Amino acid sequence: MITVVLSVYNTGRFLPKAMNSLLAQTCQDFELLIVDDGSNDGSEDICEKQAARRPGTRVFHKENGGLSSARNFGIDHARGEYIIFPDPDDWVEPKYLETLLDIQSRCGADLAVCGHFDHIDGRIRVWNEGASAQVLTQEQALDLLMRPSSYCGYAWNKLYHMDVIREKGLRFDTELGMVQDLHFAVRYFMSCRKVAYDPVPLYHYNHDSGGVTASYSPLTKRKLSCFLTYRKIAELTEKSHPHIADLARASLCHMSLQYIYIYYRTHMRDNKVLGELRDNYIHYGPAYLSSDAYTRRDKLFSSWVKVSPRVYYLLTHAKKIYVNRFAKKHAGK
Repeated sequence: MITVVLSVYNTGRFLPKAMNSLLAQTCQDFELLIVDDGSNDGSEDICEKQAARRPGTRVFHKENGGLSSARNFGIDHARGEYIIFPDPDDWVEPKYLETLLDIQSRCGADLAVCGHFDHIDGRIRVWNEGASAQVLTQEQALDLLMRPSSYCGYAWNKLYHMDVIREKGLRFDTELGMVQDLHFAVRYFMSCRKVAYDPVPLYHYNHDSGGVTASYSPLTKRKLSCFLTYRKIAELTEKSHPHIADLARASLCHMSLQYIYIYYRTHMRDNKVLGELRDNYIHYGPAYLSSDAYTRRDKLFSSWVKVSPRVYYLLTHAKKIYVNRFAKKHAGK
């Protein structure tokens, strides 16, 4: 049996669509846990109404503690052999659970990973389109996990084995506000012998729900906490997987560059934040510039950050405008 954990915080309005997709699963051998993480917008009542649609669904109401806390609550109350963590503002394909379970058992893997659709500004994109199914060793799986064009660290496209989680005492780190999924995945992968990845898209990731993933939303304290996640991953893997530690540092630098762009794009005025972003580039830039996880196009203009972050932003913004105009001009040709 699979334990499906839905962590809800003021996202109840999206829950009916998520529930519809779970009720339509071809594999019905799963238990559904809805963890209301202290909602205060009426989502708590919606959780109860939606749970009534499927007998055996359990609803828990707890004080707000963040996403990691809610998922840990789900782990503590799970009865299944496997566990997965879809988000309540997304939805899944009918064979979501069946396919992941089949991949896991057929390959004798410690973890199964699927592909997903990205829904952004009304557009749909198949993430990592063209990739092939693979059975990966621990080192290969960790390497792919840390690359931005891979299956990424999301919790919702990975079917975890509860025996591994219990044996290793794994929990989502409540100190982390962002990218906690990746931190959890790295620790789990370090306990895996074999990981099976099939890029068939089974999950619909809804960027348009107005959540924290919205493009160019201001840099909050929570967003900036992602740097702590990457530092923790680098420290965790430094001795056993130094290559993965380097990828974590490169990711930290790449994220800092993205945030410099957002800083100016949203007209922020906080010298402390800007200083941290610039310092991150100076400190982790060598790992980024030498990493094969990012292209020359990614790294273009990055050296300007040392001289002037604003010049870096202006050059990057001009490039984005040019690329968008070129794409529109040649669309359909």
